[in-house]
Amino acid sequence: MNHPLRTVASACISAVLPALAAAQSTNLQRVEVTGNTDRDAPGIAASALRGAAPIERIPQSVVVLPRKLLEDQDVQTLTDATRNVSNVRGLDNRDLANGGFLIRGFDAAVLLDGVAMPGSFSTPSLLGEARRIEVVKGPAGTLYGGAQAVGSGGFVGGLIAVTTAAPEARAAYSAKVRLGNEGERGALVDLNQPLGSTTGVRLVVDALREGSETHRLTQTRTTISPSFAWRPNADSSLVVRLRRAEVEGRDYAGLPIYGTLLPAAYRISRSSNLTADGLPETETETTSVNVQWNQRLSADWSWNLTVARVRAEVDQRGAFVFPFGYQPTDPGAFQILAGARLWDRLDTTTVSAAVQGSVDTAALRHHLSAGLDFDRIKDDAFLRLSPGFGALGFVDVSAPTSAAWVEPDTTGTPDQKNRYRSTALFAQDRIEIGDWGFLAGLRHTRIKVEDVNPLSGIDNHSNNRATSARFGATYAFTPQVSAFAGYGEGIRVPTFAVYLNPPKPERSNQKEVGLRLSNLGGVTATLAYFDLTLKNVTVAAPNPGNDPSLVGKSIQAERQRSRGVDLDLTWDAGQGWTWLLAASHQRPKNVDDQQLFNVPKTTARVATRYDFAGNSALPGLGLGLGLTYHSRLPGDAANNYYTQAATVWDAQASYRIARMTLGLSIQNLTDKQYYEPSIYFGGGQVMPVPGRRVTATARIDF
Repeated sequence: MNHPLRTVASACISAVLPALAAAQSTNLQRVEVTGNTDRDAPGIAASALRGAAPIERIPQSVVVLPRKLLEDQDVQTLTDATRNVSNVRGLDNRDLANGGFLIRGFDAAVLLDGVAMPGSFSTPSLLGEARRIEVVKGPAGTLYGGAQAVGSGGFVGGLIAVTTAAPEARAAYSAKVRLGNEGERGALVDLNQPLGSTTGVRLVVDALREGSETHRLTQTRTTISPSFAWRPNADSSLVVRLRRAEVEGRDYAGLPIYGTLLPAAYRISRSSNLTADGLPETETETTSVNVQWNQRLSADWSWNLTVARVRAEVDQRGAFVFPFGYQPTDPGAFQILAGARLWDRLDTTTVSAAVQGSVDTAALRHHLSAGLDFDRIKDDAFLRLSPGFGALGFVDVSAPTSAAWVEPDTTGTPDQKNRYRSTALFAQDRIEIGDWGFLAGLRHTRIKVEDVNPLSGIDNHSNNRATSARFGATYAFTPQVSAFAGYGEGIRVPTFAVYLNPPKPERSNQKEVGLRLSNLGGVTATLAYFDLTLKNVTVAAPNPGNDPSLVGKSIQAERQRSRGVDLDLTWDAGQGWTWLLAASHQRPKNVDDQQLFNVPKTTARVATRYDFAGNSALPGLGLGLGLTYHSRLPGDAANNYYTQAATVWDAQASYRIARMTLGLSIQNLTDKQYYEPSIYFGGGQVMPVPGRRVTATARIDF
């Protein structure tokens, strides 16, 4: 998943820097936490239908990660949390302006309290405020979309819905501190206070500073999340969430392929940081307000309204070895160090209103929902190179000596001034008749796009109308065993390219069949076969005659497809013993039969935990062990090279005594040394995966 400006800039830099080198060398239902135990239950999903429903009644793969799992594994980031879900890949978060998630090989959106985050740098970096995570696999174009799909990377692969803490009826206070190797320091404070019988406030503050084996690479993350709730009666509730998140750290592009993954006459140390001396820190800031009103109209009907504003901003200074990409010959140890500055600000407004209810017609039970969504995004950005077309000098990658940072000229107006506006109507009917369940949904969206970047020649204006469909069926063989089959669509408006013809919306569709177990002998599981296709993918325009007018132009021609099997299983073995298994095998291919960039064919996650009972010799003690595996990963779109398959172990221990809980967690238990593809400028470099991380925690509840 590349930031759009980076994609544009990469093409510009690719054309300029090689010449310079020669001269010198010669980016749901609005889930609400109100203490509703039904909605908070692991067997209930809200994001998959924009309304709470039993998972066994949903004709699509859905996985719920409860708060206890996150706490038992000492999960800090959304990437760490979603490793417990099959076929979800979190991209490296050390590139602060990039990242994101892939589900079944395709871009997935992240929702925070029902609202899509407008850029990958705005997704939650810490999970101290999270109370529940839902993962919906496959397109979600009938549920969400519009301008959200443009800003978040789209709902073509699925969605990850995070529900954060909100005021509760009972006063509760907790504090947690953490200490780890590589300079890790962190603190979490969670204060919940009722104000009378109808109102309450809550404040969550989460802060973390991490070091790294990589030279001069640290990150500081801070999230402040106050919230207010007003429930004047049993039928009405108002929840207001404010959020301020900041991330600071020096930019890190990874390391060159040669000398690390591929052989060369030299070796590059894993701890090398090929950066400029005096490079300023990259800063990301996200400020949001989310207001949710829920009103019960009768025993069977209710309506809800969500109004949200999000401002996400990144100011990135980057120093990186150039050129990127696979080199057919050894480029030598001396390579160009380039510098650039990216600034991007996204302002998002979301308004969503929906009505939900149930009616009976003969033997049929209808669960109906309908509503209106409005989304608007303002995107202003620039990317500027350091003087001399970005070249800061040469660096010896075998024994790095840093060139001095030179600040790019950032005067003038932004290069990129884009506007997205969408209005959508949706309706859905979930029908129950005996052991059968049926689902049908439609969403009609109108999207207006102004995609302008004069420096790159981009000037796309379009009005798009698209209708997305979703339907499926479930059947319960027994209360614990059921099957499902479904079809769903997703849309995304392509941007940030110079098209020969006006671009059409990219469209994804998924066909899926599966089998579910619901607490059968303690086992809850979903086994699913899926076939997911993305059409109208942007590619470079063919230019067999080397026509200068076609250089840098794009067309929509490619189709990408992933077919495979997913398994998500949990087993409560009794007496405090639990197991988790998440495994997948797929064929993620494009029309040229090339494996999709940075997408593995096979993944697996196995984790177990044992909590000693109160009558045992060690009451309060809990022990956990897990492993995570992925097959080899293509390092670029052309599959010129692959990073190696890897198996990584993790372990946890916790001990609770009175109101205090002590914890110890170890990531990469065996200190495995390996690389994964860097997504910086679309690949061409590698990221050293962090080595062993040991963290001790102490939590007290008041």
